[in-house]
Amino acid sequence: MIRHFVKQGEPIANVARRFGVSRQTVYNHLKQGEAEATGAKPRGSKLDKYKEYLRGRLEKFDIPATVLLREIRERGYTGSVTILKEFIRPIKNKKLTKLTERFETEPGRQAQVDWGECGLIDVQGVRRKLYVFVFLLGFSRMLFVKFTTSTRRHVLQQCLQEAFQRLGIPEELLLDNMKQAVEAHTKEGERYAREFLDFCEHYAVLPVATPPYWPRSKGKVERGVSYVKHSFLEGRSFTDVADLNRQAQHWVEAVANLRVHGTTGRVPAEAYLQERLRLRAYETAPRFDTRPAELRKVLLEAHVRFENVFYSVDPLAAGHSV
Repeated sequence: MIRHFVKQGEPIANVARRFGVSRQTVYNHLKQGEAEATGAKPRGSKLDKYKEYLRGRLEKFDIPATVLLREIRERGYTGSVTILKEFIRPIKNKKLTKLTERFETEPGRQAQVDWGECGLIDVQGVRRKLYVFVFLLGFSRMLFVKFTTSTRRHVLQQCLQEAFQRLGIPEELLLDNMKQAVEAHTKEGERYAREFLDFCEHYAVLPVATPPYWPRSKGKVERGVSYVKHSFLEGRSFTDVADLNRQAQHWVEAVANLRVHGTTGRVPAEAYLQERLRLRAYETAPRFDTRPAELRKVLLEAHVRFENVFYSVDPLAAGHSV
């Protein structure tokens, strides 16, 4: 395509801007075309022996060019970062295109979850961060919203449990690299937190973590978080978190789930009538204990300290961890 536009008389600078590459890249493609036409063997690149390594790294992670440059220089690369950037740009663009293609899941298959930060709130005289948890069913786009002052693992599990109770349990949960659930991404796959896996196994739901640094792969819930912030929270008055959640529940039921969705063209509540038949009922599993486990050492006076309060325990536990 580069050669085509140049042959049509378009200036080199315009062609470079059209494809998002440097002018030198345009010249390189033109030279390559001349070499193919004359049967000349194209000149090799200093990057050739590292291309397979780079493709393997970019297949799993969205790594910046500067980091990749350091990695291949440790392996003997002596070329410039410009050559490297020109090589990895189409690979990243291809992966981004693949991840951002809109896909529609069948009813009951998937729910996407995410947190959003919503500024600060006064809680009993203490300034705390305010978060919003958003749970969105992939087929119907039904929303569940919960505001919290913490994103700890037990809070995440409580929010998921309440979403399951209100809407039903899907086959899988699509989430990003939230530390409450995903400990690390490795060559063998994601390593999830044990407590989170216990929760998922209890409700027979499959966790699916998105690749690192690719938020667009869960774009449905990303847009859902933005929608809640701008259409509900912006300019709203409330007395405390409980009051905010009461207002949020009313807004979700009376507005968000009754609007015509901009992408699907359907009303979420009407599409949910079809999807809920494929969702497992919350009552099919016993309630999971979401209380957080805390490890404390018992003082010699037979007390433990929790959240700046001392509690007495059996004297036999003095000096031990409980």
